[in-house]
Amino acid sequence: MSKERDKKITKKKQSSSYSRTQLINDLIKKHGYEKYLEIGIFNADKNFNHIVASYKVGVDPSSFKGFKSKNSDNRRAKYKMTSDKFFKENTEKFDIIFIDGLHHDDQVYTDINNSLEYLNEFGTIVCHDMNPWCEQVQKVPRDSGPWTGNCWKAWIKLRQERSDLSMLVVDDDAGLGVIQRGSQEILVIPEGVDIEYKELELNRKIWLNLISPKDFKASYSGNEIEMMGGTANLGAFCPCGLVGCVRGRPTSRRDNKK
Repeated sequence: MSKERDKKITKKKQSSSYSRTQLINDLIKKHGYEKYLEIGIFNADKNFNHIVASYKVGVDPSSFKGFKSKNSDNRRAKYKMTSDKFFKENTEKFDIIFIDGLHHDDQVYTDINNSLEYLNEFGTIVCHDMNPWCEQVQKVPRDSGPWTGNCWKAWIKLRQERSDLSMLVVDDDAGLGVIQRGSQEILVIPEGVDIEYKELELNRKIWLNLISPKDFKASYSGNEIEMMGGTANLGAFCPCGLVGCVRGRPTSRRDNKK
């Protein structure tokens, strides 16, 4: 890896005004979430230690640098193992799950599907690194310092397959993917179009269902926002405020725990 090239790549990266930590804590506060799972910790001071939830679990096969969290009821807080092994052994469900593990599309696809199996009915999955800012940072195997991997390909695959989910990417902090059970139109990519970065560049907004942090925050107030050439009056559809979600449900989930 070239240090000089990595400096240029880092300069190209958008500044983060709405971080993964802020978004996750906003969702926890909005919906009264209590049980939090993070896949891929490495340095807990980057996110995990700052999540405000009463019960938190972290999973990472390599490192828990700076890990400080301890659950008040003495239930286990960290698992030094792969996400595949964790989900194979896990028996409990969570309200919100953050996926930031191995940044390969096949593993991200597996992590999302496994997370859906252990997500409470009105839960949310948040995925990091869904919107790479240049081609170099999304290459697999890793070929740069800053690295998103090709997580975005797993996202596209799910948007092509799952009409029973509501999926959007907030355009900040390298792309914050937000998933809930709900509904969405299946993404149709014309035959002959390769799922490669050059095509992502041309179709980024539609393929990812990309919205700005401002529009994501506005969705919580029920304001009408512009979305991919149309408008969505989010308050008129679902209290969750997620674009594309048209199901009604309680605004609080405290009575829906499993």
